[in-house]
Amino acid sequence: MDQMALLIVLLLGAVLTVPLGDRLGLPSPVLMTIVGAVLALLPFVPNVQVEPEFILPLLLPPLLYAAVQRTSWRQFTANLRPILLLAVALVFVTTAAVAAVANAIVPGLPIAAAIALGALVAPPDPVAATAVAGSLGLPRRLVSILEGEGLFNDVTAIVLYHVAIAAAVSGTFSWPSAVGSLVLSAVVALVVGLALGWLTNKLMSLLGDATLQIGLSLLVPFVSYVLAEELHGSGVLAVLTTALFLATHTADADDVMGRLAG
Repeated sequence: MDQMALLIVLLLGAVLTVPLGDRLGLPSPVLMTIVGAVLALLPFVPNVQVEPEFILPLLLPPLLYAAVQRTSWRQFTANLRPILLLAVALVFVTTAAVAAVANAIVPGLPIAAAIALGALVAPPDPVAATAVAGSLGLPRRLVSILEGEGLFNDVTAIVLYHVAIAAAVSGTFSWPSAVGSLVLSAVVALVVGLALGWLTNKLMSLLGDATLQIGLSLLVPFVSYVLAEELHGSGVLAVLTTALFLATHTADADDVMGRLAG
């Protein structure tokens, strides 16, 4: 099996696991994880070589942008306090707890490496969490909190991870430095996200044609992510800020052609 055939198998599996999960009463992300684990164990499945620096810029922006389109801004603002506590404070606590356990279990493990491990596992997967919440029939407010927390916890975790990796390379780590980097990254991302959202909104009105507007909206999350990262900000938060700005300011109930093209 070559890599093109493997890609087709993965896409087919992703499509089939959705109705299969409905029949079995299991969330489709769980079945996708199982299918991926099985494929990884098969000897004839090739190893896929992907440059690591392309993973986040190619995959995260469109996923986050699409997730924001499904998020209610009213529900998000109503639950802002618990969302921020879960997305920031809980990620810090989880990272510290995992780092402490890893440092105690693995002799000689540098604290920076332990924190990097903690940052990797601290944020839960928002897709799986909301899928499970939906199947359990949880209250809408709780589902909204899970969705909002799932959008923003990656911001905290990725910044912590980058700080920890830099500390592992340099040999020094400090929590004040990590918090300062998080704040600076957030400020840069907010400025980039708001500026790009405002500019995109203006361009949308100038383009007029629905197809061109959708083409621009497909490019915007990638531009927002890359621009923020180049300015040492959080690309994830920049994409979220841009998407939230556009979701709030470009909604037009009479734009039937725009919605159909989208």
